[in-house]
Amino acid sequence: MVAVSTKRKRIRTKFAKHEIPKSLIYEEYDGKPMYYRGYKDVLNQLKTKEEIMGESDTQAIIIGVLMKYLLKNLDEDAYFVITNEVGFHLKKRSNVSSDIVIYEKAALQNHAFKDKYFEIPPLAVIEVDIQADTTDFGISEMDYYGIKTKKLLDFGVREVIWFFSGTKQQFVSRAGQDGIISTWEKNVSLLGEYQFSLEQLLQKEGFKL
Repeated sequence: MVAVSTKRKRIRTKFAKHEIPKSLIYEEYDGKPMYYRGYKDVLNQLKTKEEIMGESDTQAIIIGVLMKYLLKNLDEDAYFVITNEVGFHLKKRSNVSSDIVIYEKAALQNHAFKDKYFEIPPLAVIEVDIQADTTDFGISEMDYYGIKTKKLLDFGVREVIWFFSGTKQQFVSRAGQDGIISTWEKNVSLLGEYQFSLEQLLQKEGFKL
């Protein structure tokens, strides 16, 4: 019997910048790229790009119920809601993306569209979990939440709302105010005139996360 040796592929943990395709860049901060979580699995040929870029089932359900609420309740003459990783150009070599954004409709009607990232801030940004790999930045996920929130507020966003599926918590931050952390069953105030509880929205649709 002849023994057949199988060579196990070496899993790399570090890659030079030129080895990483631009399509794996999730965001950019002051010229430094932040990649999609799981990008090393793609480079090691363990996953496809589509696998790491797509929303998880939990994230998709949360975004779905939020979008249903927003489209049903917000004044459609005053506001315009956009989803699907909306890109913002904050400044030179700084670009981020967000799950759900709410614009003043008039601001968009007067906007000169250039087929590029938005350079005007929305009124509100809603984020559900993160898809970024923060390890190359040497920061924790909590640091990332804080950094991105501050960047968005400095850009001119009035309020940033995060929903975290792992802990079922939410974080609301508004310009010039301290951030507020609470759980999903607590009401979130939006645009100063709307209130909703993510837990109640999920229960209404029959979803248990």
